[in-house]
Amino acid sequence: MTKAVFLWHLHQPEYRDPATGQPLLPWVRLHATRAYTDMAAALEKHEKVRIVANWAPSLLLQLEAYATGQTTDKDEMLARKAVADLTPAERAHVVKESFSVAWDLWVKPVPRYAELLAKRGADLRKIDLLSVQQSFTEQELLDLQVHFVLAWMGFAARREQALVAALIAKERGFTHSEKLELLDVSREIARRVVPRWRALAEKGMVEITCSPLFHPILPLLVDTDSARRALPQLALPPRFQHPEDAHEQVKRGLDRAEKDFGARPSGMWPSEGSVSPEVLEILGQQGVRWCATDQGNLERSDVDEKPATPLHHQPWRCGNVAMYFRDRELSDLIGFRYAKSDPQTAARDLVKRVAAAGEATMTIALDGENPWEHYPRSGEAFLDALYGELEKGEVRSILPRDEPPPKGRITRLHSGSWIDSNFRIWIGHPEDNQAWTLLGQARAALDEAREVAPEKKEQAWQACLAAEGSDWFWWYGDDFTTENAPEFDALFRRNVEQVFRHLGRTPPERLSRPIIAPHKDASQASAVITSPRRLIHPVIDGYSHGYYEWSGAGFYRPGQTLGSSMAQGKGAFLQLWYGFSERDLFVRLDPAKGADLRGELRILVARPSAESTLRMPLRMSGECRVTDERGAQCGVGVCGAIVELSISLSALSVAPREQIGMLVRLMRAEVEVDRLPRYGELTLVVPDKEFERAHWHV
Repeated sequence: MTKAVFLWHLHQPEYRDPATGQPLLPWVRLHATRAYTDMAAALEKHEKVRIVANWAPSLLLQLEAYATGQTTDKDEMLARKAVADLTPAERAHVVKESFSVAWDLWVKPVPRYAELLAKRGADLRKIDLLSVQQSFTEQELLDLQVHFVLAWMGFAARREQALVAALIAKERGFTHSEKLELLDVSREIARRVVPRWRALAEKGMVEITCSPLFHPILPLLVDTDSARRALPQLALPPRFQHPEDAHEQVKRGLDRAEKDFGARPSGMWPSEGSVSPEVLEILGQQGVRWCATDQGNLERSDVDEKPATPLHHQPWRCGNVAMYFRDRELSDLIGFRYAKSDPQTAARDLVKRVAAAGEATMTIALDGENPWEHYPRSGEAFLDALYGELEKGEVRSILPRDEPPPKGRITRLHSGSWIDSNFRIWIGHPEDNQAWTLLGQARAALDEAREVAPEKKEQAWQACLAAEGSDWFWWYGDDFTTENAPEFDALFRRNVEQVFRHLGRTPPERLSRPIIAPHKDASQASAVITSPRRLIHPVIDGYSHGYYEWSGAGFYRPGQTLGSSMAQGKGAFLQLWYGFSERDLFVRLDPAKGADLRGELRILVARPSAESTLRMPLRMSGECRVTDERGAQCGVGVCGAIVELSISLSALSVAPREQIGMLVRLMRAEVEVDRLPRYGELTLVVPDKEFERAHWHV
């Protein structure tokens, strides 16, 4: 008889802003009312079936914070406000984000929801959200918010929660009190997730395992140079080599799972199935008895004696850890193909394929969340059919903790992940390498820290561990795309920044600038940028004296920033002007109506060989000094109806025709309030004697 290990991996990265504690994205809350609850509910009536539930501890931390009311993500915060109290930008955010669900399954079959999508439009690239939101009535926005929450209710919530069923039947004309009650029900469902799984584990139906604390790529924490074992020519950042971090991520992950489920896991799915000889040694030292990864890593390894059957049809021993190897084809059938098949036919097909392996142990491991978004009824019929087939006994589902140690031994383990048996997703691209470089600087600061209070050292350590998570690097580079790339980029940099802040050190200026390319944020596509065309001589007094004063200057206006976490600036400035005279660089900032301009301007001037950060405190009376890092004055500015300043070119030590980058930030209590440009830097060329002639036009 064939044995089968079914491993469902439940994972979300740490979405909470390390400075405010507020989640930037709502996925922990939304998956709690679908996959995390449904997967337990599907198993409860099949007592003979055994499955492995692998939890990312970063998910468990956030699930607890949400379930206990400690955190409220932005979308829930807006949903709890009365629609009449929403600002135009908030209304536009609701119109944009409330269709973040598979349309064919959860929007189009619901007449009211489909009607609202048709009103907004399907292609966000062709929609001005601030204009479109004006056409939505308060009732339409209220219905939209409720339907979004309902769309994320899985089959268990729809069956078990009377309010959910009643609102689905009602379909339109929802009230504010019904919306609040639905949000409260969501939190109640989340409170029951861990107890529900713990009950299954105590019955012996589920083996709880976990990943390392913040889901890092363990081999790269041990040594980033290990990436060259699979890809010898890979371009790498400065070497990051901290096996002690890998130890800590594993230990703290096990600690967290034990706290939630009452027993210390004996198994682990290393993040993204990433393994190396050093990682297996660490797992063994931390008491992990077995782990799972992809068959591709086994096929590139050496074993003591090759069997006649495929290598991955049995577990193998590496050191004192048993290793189970994911069958790629069988796992991908569930993840990508069966969603559009008849559930009973698909379940029977899978079991037949597993049984065809004969006397073997097959491992089927995949995401336990995302596939069910694309299955009818959140996968209920398929899971019920699959577990029903397993109960018939043709294939026996097992828990690795109950199995004897493998006989076969791996003599040389390949270093790789479940994707292409290498680590190229997380390292090698310039964006990835830039992130690793900044992380390395923070990690060095942590090692060098002396005379830091223990609680501050621990806070810095926590921020560093969070920054080591795999998800930030997943979205860097060109491999994958998401409209939430700005949020992921911001979360990574903020965690790195917090390492320095908790240690009482000034973060590197580079952390203030996005790592991702501008094209990864749709808002940047509509930004307006023009270069200087002639020399200017404005009066620096904080007031505009007509069109010609700044005519010929360079100009930057941000694009629409709705939905982008990088628009943290609250729109303090509408646009920026910049240009040169023979001796000075001039900058002008036009404030938004009612903008709070308290704080300090920091102007980064980047040259190929060096960077300078200039500072100007904003005061509403008199001139303000512009100073360099040494405190020496290098210019003056005035904050009036507009903000204007001039900076001496000689103080900047720049030469004619030299190219420099410029970034202007508004800071308040060391928190970034706004930045121009939103991404990267403006490129300026210091004028020479031929500048105006070269740019002359009628």
